[in-house]
Amino acid sequence: MNDHFSRRRFLQVSGVALAGTALSPNLLTAAENYFKTKHIGLQLWSVRDDMKKDPAGTLKALAAMGYKEVESFGYDAQTDQIFGLTLKDFSKLLKDNGLKMPSSHSAIQLADYDPATKMLSDRAKKVIDSAASVGQKYLINPWTGDEDRKKLPELMKTFTAVGEYAKKAGIKFGYHNHDFEFKTKGTDGRVMYDWLLEEVDPKLMVMEMDIYWVQFAGFQALDYFKKYPGRFELCHAKDMSAADQHPSIEFGDGTIDFKSILAQRSKAGLKYVIVELENYLTTPMKGAQRSLDNLKALKV
Repeated sequence: MNDHFSRRRFLQVSGVALAGTALSPNLLTAAENYFKTKHIGLQLWSVRDDMKKDPAGTLKALAAMGYKEVESFGYDAQTDQIFGLTLKDFSKLLKDNGLKMPSSHSAIQLADYDPATKMLSDRAKKVIDSAASVGQKYLINPWTGDEDRKKLPELMKTFTAVGEYAKKAGIKFGYHNHDFEFKTKGTDGRVMYDWLLEEVDPKLMVMEMDIYWVQFAGFQALDYFKKYPGRFELCHAKDMSAADQHPSIEFGDGTIDFKSILAQRSKAGLKYVIVELENYLTTPMKGAQRSLDNLKALKV
């Protein structure tokens, strides 16, 4: 089960039903906010259908839940639109609801860089410049296609060029993982995730660790925090079901020991914790609320 559960494949697990689901023993039911971090956001992919139908109403509801930040996806550089609005109008809608957008997801590909001329594509430059223009701090690449994965040295040069352009634009470039980065290997035997961490200058690319996908791939987030301290400025927080094939579910309702992981957030360099839901035990909006409540109740 690799791409089957990937949100970038636009597939969603259905029929997941865990009767009598209880909170993880690491989570408290008390209302006090124990989790001390300034930045808890939601990746809007989590409520993608709601955003498609009613972006204004959905953002208003998320703000009412207690979210202060969101991470967007789906910006179209050709039309300068996102969720049917211009980027400028969308940014105003966020502001009107008391929401900030520190980061967004936009795919970067090998085709976005010409090594002969050392030039980025106009599309890539537009994506970066537009994100910077509305005050974003990060532009995150959320997915690498099958063919690009076969050319790791070239891909690292592409990401380096993107990082350099982003730095000049006043924004940080970052990378978000799935599980394939731990199964794809270079000719030297290193997994792709280690290539990303070792072959691209840390000053040019930060990491947004999707903790679920790291654990799903059979690796440990804490091992990476220890090996590459300070490299993980953002993370995606969703949990792992104990059901067959271990699909992702609402934060706090699964098997991942987030208490131990997030206790090491200083070592990781973690600044932004972003809830993301690909699959649900409830509904997207209820899942967003439940995940936020469980995260805030995490005593760590």
